[in-house]
Amino acid sequence: MANITVSDLYINGTKMPDPALEGVTVSREKIWSSNTGRTASGKMTGIVVAVKTTLKIKWPVLIPDQVAVIEGAVSDPDNPFVPVKYTDATGSTVTKTMYFGTPSYTVYSWASGKQYIKDVSVDGIEQ
Repeated sequence: MANITVSDLYINGTKMPDPALEGVTVSREKIWSSNTGRTASGKMTGIVVAVKTTLKIKWPVLIPDQVAVIEGAVSDPDNPFVPVKYTDATGSTVTKTMYFGTPSYTVYSWASGKQYIKDVSVDGIEQ
């Protein structure tokens, strides 16, 4: 897994608030064939049919308008599979079609008449 800093993250064409420093973790998951398993001698058999990406995204403290942007991009029940554009650990800009888990966050405080939200995070899984 690689932790990277992403300043230009787009979900469904919408620029997201900048993630936290080291706030994007990229995992590359191998998807094995249905006949994968171990032989009687313990040898692994099967083939990798695809490699899919998972993004674990965390943000710094945000205000409600920023959380609304994230929610709008990742929680549309009519459009669950959306393009996600980001810079990967090699420095290349890539676009993947992803679906998202449940966003989570903590309502942190009110200060100077503004609400602040912390621990904002969501996982994107490549289709």
